[in-house]
Amino acid sequence: MIKMFSKEFWITAMGFGIPMWIIMTLFYGVTDEFSLKALLINFVAFLIIAGPLFATLMILFARYSFKKITITIPENETLIKEFGANLFRGKEGVGGKIALTDKSVLFKSHKINIQTGETVIKIEDIISYEVKNRLFNLLKNDVTLKTTEKDYRFIIQGRDEFITELKKLNNSI
Repeated sequence: MIKMFSKEFWITAMGFGIPMWIIMTLFYGVTDEFSLKALLINFVAFLIIAGPLFATLMILFARYSFKKITITIPENETLIKEFGANLFRGKEGVGGKIALTDKSVLFKSHKINIQTGETVIKIEDIISYEVKNRLFNLLKNDVTLKTTEKDYRFIIQGRDEFITELKKLNNSI
């Protein structure tokens, strides 16, 4: 999960606050009400208040959604760890939870998605993985698990820990 005031928190906050500040500043410029005072008020309102507030609400929503998702672990498997994750199904990043067990990777989406359901990837079927960093290498959370049948692209909170545990289970990757 994303922690309050982490790098991801500030990327989310500024990703919301900066565009809103620019839009409102341009709006004031078009309406001939532009002034240094309005510029500073917008700066405080959007970058210092609204951006962090938006990021806080997103984190609280993610935590709430994470708790509501229950992944059923098969009887013959042992849960190692659960992570917040998105699985790309086509162009949609389906939000949910990923569970790593001693025999499989299980993904279950939360209910607020267009595409819902579960995905099961057997550890023995994973032949390799590829990690990527997003947003100018600031976000280190992208991983693609490759099987002989299909590639599964995930955004995983705690990607490095996930990969470390996965390597312990499958020495061939």
